[in-house]
Amino acid sequence: MSEKAQLAKDAIKRRQGGGKSPSKTTENGGQSGLNFYSGDVSSLKVQPNTVLIISLVYLGIVVLLHIFSKLRSGGAEAAPEGQ
Repeated sequence: MSEKAQLAKDAIKRRQGGGKSPSKTTENGGQSGLNFYSGDVSSLKVQPNTVLIISLVYLGIVVLLHIFSKLRSGGAEAAPEGQ
């Protein structure tokens, strides 16, 4: 078989998904890129759901503080009554 024919067969095989898929097998032992914690590291390990909850709580506290500051000031930024 000629080299050109072999290249054409390989191209068809790749298009049809007959060859090895690079996403299925990787150099790090078949693990995917979705591993959050790989190896031994001495840092704080926080899951994404925990970060989402903490950020939403922080956002809620900031909104409440803005509301309380408006109530406490009595709406001082409103137009004066005489005008």
